[in-house]
Amino acid sequence: MIDNILYNLVDRDIKGSDVAIFMGGGTDSATLLFTCLRLNKKPVGYSFFRKGKPSYDSLKAEEICKIFNVPFIPVPLPEDNLEEDFKTLANKYNCKKKTQFECIFPFLYVFPLIKEKYVLTGVGADSHYVLSKKGMIHYKHTVEKMNEFRYNYFYGQKNPGALDQLRQFCKEYDKILSVPYFEKEVYDYFYDKSWEEINKPYQKYLIKKQFKEFDKIKIKPHINYQLCAEIDDLFETLLNNKVINFKNRKRVMDICRDWSVLNSSGNLGDFLWNTNHM
Repeated sequence: MIDNILYNLVDRDIKGSDVAIFMGGGTDSATLLFTCLRLNKKPVGYSFFRKGKPSYDSLKAEEICKIFNVPFIPVPLPEDNLEEDFKTLANKYNCKKKTQFECIFPFLYVFPLIKEKYVLTGVGADSHYVLSKKGMIHYKHTVEKMNEFRYNYFYGQKNPGALDQLRQFCKEYDKILSVPYFEKEVYDYFYDKSWEEINKPYQKYLIKKQFKEFDKIKIKPHINYQLCAEIDDLFETLLNNKVINFKNRKRVMDICRDWSVLNSSGNLGDFLWNTNHM
């Protein structure tokens, strides 16, 4: 049973009682919260949102924490330093893809607030269920294609889930990161399971039926957390920033690619020095 697997993994990784959990409004972070409570840990929920614009994820995370008497830390993301934040993400944290920039951006403001030694995240869980747009269109229809999708995500690409950047944050802030949904035991559990087994009669049914705690809450279907918080919309404003969008691109993904190429070429340091002394 997946609840027992998560129980054993969290018990193995989290040696102390206090643990920070990156909370969204979805199933995956909630399963980790419930697991910690079953282990008599003392979790603290952290959830971010654009300043002045609480998202569904942040509001639902706060609601879940309140229902289960868990401390909750809301993290409003400032927007007035986005140019420098983008440079930091490119230069210091080596973000390359648009999704990496948008997904890692909030942690510039989350990690400085974390007091707990251990950090727990549900990143990667959605790929076991094949819930991405690409997965839903091309991979959900047979077990073989489901397995192919899972393998490609967890083992067939560099830096899945931007784990390199999360590990860098943890090293910088002297934290210990636990990522249960990336563990082989979880991968093996989902391997060879069909779409119908895990997502019928409703999304993520397989795991929700094993955590009776879900009877106390209602959760919407999956949405990527950076989209729910409208971080993608925030980054669209960089199209009008002449320093960041130095090639006058029409798409944020192309801006990110330009900065990645600049970084790979070894010229990013000189470029940043010049932009800071203009």
